[in-house]
Amino acid sequence: MAKLLIAISLFVVFSFGTGGCAGVRPEPEPAPRESLAAEPPAPEPNTPREAPALEFATPEPNETPLEPPEALTAPIEEPAPPIAEPVVADETRPGEPNDAPLPEVEPEPEPQEPAAIEPNHVTGGEIEVVEPDTPSEPEPTAAEPADEETPPAQDTAPSEPQPLDAFYEGYAEILQENVLKDGRVDYASLRRQRLKLKRLLSTPDELDPDLYAGFLKEDKLAFWINTYNLKMLEIIARNYPIQSSWWLRLTWPPSDIRHIGGIWSDYRFIVMDEEFTLGDVERRLFARLLAEPRAYLATTYATRSSPSLSRRPYRGATLTEQLDAQVKAFLASGNGLRIDRDKDIVYLSALFKPTWRGKDFVGRYGTDKKFKDRSPETRAVLNFLTRYISSEDVYYLEVENYTISYMNFDWRLNDGGKRK
Repeated sequence: MAKLLIAISLFVVFSFGTGGCAGVRPEPEPAPRESLAAEPPAPEPNTPREAPALEFATPEPNETPLEPPEALTAPIEEPAPPIAEPVVADETRPGEPNDAPLPEVEPEPEPQEPAAIEPNHVTGGEIEVVEPDTPSEPEPTAAEPADEETPPAQDTAPSEPQPLDAFYEGYAEILQENVLKDGRVDYASLRRQRLKLKRLLSTPDELDPDLYAGFLKEDKLAFWINTYNLKMLEIIARNYPIQSSWWLRLTWPPSDIRHIGGIWSDYRFIVMDEEFTLGDVERRLFARLLAEPRAYLATTYATRSSPSLSRRPYRGATLTEQLDAQVKAFLASGNGLRIDRDKDIVYLSALFKPTWRGKDFVGRYGTDKKFKDRSPETRAVLNFLTRYISSEDVYYLEVENYTISYMNFDWRLNDGGKRK
């Protein structure tokens, strides 16, 4: 019995001694450091550390070896190569293939502006049309009609390009069908042709500015006079018959065109992709750019006191003759000039007032040699008139003593149907 107890005690002691030692890992010897030096190069910093610190003791024969965690034993994947950033033309890296800037990315030189900018040139906050004496580039299309010579009396000798030929032909039909021989207009008939007027007014918008730049000055002036008159006819036709309020009729007659508000400021039209009003054409073209005061006597205000509307379009090839004939007709009508020798009074159209159109005659017809007791504007107007009246009237204006009186302007519509 005593021997059995001793044997059991020795077995227990032996079992505990062996089992306790099996769970204790001996201190690592210095040798493994040398073996680590022989290992392959250390992985990248992001690679999980390998197993020296996670080694397991050799299991007993009946024990299942502990498997290290799957994440620790999985093969180390090489980090994916960084995705190549797209090459940008302004951030190319020299020395790398295919990184040269693409040719189309390089900024192209801006096209040179033509020397003549018609009439879409803006300077100093105010739109100004720039017209050189000679165009910067010759336009063969503008020069071709010059080879054809036609007598000035005929209206089929345009110097303008073909697009304006069609424009003037359509405008001539409007004039022949609606303007009477005495200069009055059948607005009731014209109202029925509003769509035709609208189509004709689209032609100036489609005109090529470069083509216009090659026009002669006479061609440009004829173009603007015709466009002005056509737009005035379209405005009247659109508002015919004129509607007026009862309280305005106390001041103006029912057919007074002033019942149509904003004729010269609010009704807009497009020429060469630029917006204009009738007032713009008068100030910018007739007074400044083209500087031709005779244009005021060739354009219509659609009133009884304004110059009569010509039944033919103005053309550059015959413009001088047409304007001179228009001035003579206006002065002879009694609406432009009347001389009362008995009372020594010279009656002038209100258009010639210094505060209205008279100031625009100074640049071309101003003089210091005659009419010295008059204002510069009046001297210029009188000097202009002496070119178109009889020699007796010229002598009277230059030598005799008289007073000048401006006729009241009759704003009633020059309707060819009936007068009101």
